[in-house]
Amino acid sequence: MMMISNLPHDLESEILSRVPAKSLWELRATCKRWYALFRDPRFVEKNKRLGKAVRASILLSNQDLYLMNKDLHNSSVVEELTFKLRSLKGAKGSKDLKFSWIYHCDGLILFQIKEISRLVVWNPCTGQTRFIKPVTRYRASRDDTFSLGYSTSSSSSGHSYKILRYYRYYKNDQLFAECEIYELSSDSWKVLDSFALDHKLCFGGISLNGDTYWIADGKENGYFLMKFDFTAETFVRLPLPFQNLDCEDKVALSVVKDEKLSVLHRYVLGGSTTVMRIWVSNNVFEEANDLSWMSHFVLKVDCDEFDIPSVVNVASFLLDEENKVAICCDMDSVKLYEYKTRIYIVGDGMSKQVYNGTVELSRCTWPCVISYVPSLVHIQKCTRKRGKKERFALK
Repeated sequence: MMMISNLPHDLESEILSRVPAKSLWELRATCKRWYALFRDPRFVEKNKRLGKAVRASILLSNQDLYLMNKDLHNSSVVEELTFKLRSLKGAKGSKDLKFSWIYHCDGLILFQIKEISRLVVWNPCTGQTRFIKPVTRYRASRDDTFSLGYSTSSSSSGHSYKILRYYRYYKNDQLFAECEIYELSSDSWKVLDSFALDHKLCFGGISLNGDTYWIADGKENGYFLMKFDFTAETFVRLPLPFQNLDCEDKVALSVVKDEKLSVLHRYVLGGSTTVMRIWVSNNVFEEANDLSWMSHFVLKVDCDEFDIPSVVNVASFLLDEENKVAICCDMDSVKLYEYKTRIYIVGDGMSKQVYNGTVELSRCTWPCVISYVPSLVHIQKCTRKRGKKERFALK
């Protein structure tokens, strides 16, 4: 009987590239050739395209991360969810971490450890981590904004991962922004030019094709989409599918199947009825500096019809475009000093609450739900000597 070890190496690699990343990582110790193959950037990229990756959803609540037992992108599965959350704790002997925010890109998660003022890049599939020190110090959370992305090059395989630090400061009563870029491959920070601000980033960023997108509020021209291109290391202004936002409106961004952007816009119609609309862009391609939106919104929900206050202030969401159903997450104030993390499924003519968890006041942070695809992406080692490595894995 023919065994896989007897196959030509190129055929063996072709077969393995179709196996889910999490399963491959469990096989890494099978032989030295497989261990090296699973770390090869070309194989990793191929596995992301061809591997039958099992999507999961990660919830940030109570400054903890929880792995959900199903992918919330599949609305038919969500309706049967029991929500057996599994906490993502540190490895044995390490302290449990507190997460105030998370940022997901290409199978990697970026977060900050407040106690030691460090950023951490983490691959939940492999358990690999990278601790990153600031050039001087990180500022207050309201002044610092971080995102993780990557640059691409036609002359090299794989991606070069980078972190953007965007922070605001006042000088002579004028608001300025300064940006720093950290490159994981060289373990170095560099400062981009500072510039006067005519806008502010007012909603959390998301990653698509290695670039970051935010909703921005312009002083003169209203709201727009701001993109940071990690390859060119420049900001690009892009349009939204609607013209203006009122100060009482709520907006959130999401990614649809790693191909499109989606924006949720909640507003008050006619001074009384609260309406939520979700729009979807056309496919967003790498290295493209333009963006177009579908001519019609995908989903419209009358929030008042279902008496769903949490959705009115939705902080993050996932969209099932095909079935026109959205999964919305928010923190709702039940009464003074008592909060709940709530998750709803909403669609055309329907609404259903599927999760309602108490938030401890001492660990209160804005909740977030993301769709996560396990990846074999290797976090580049730094050249400088660091302390003892720590690993964190999905339990």
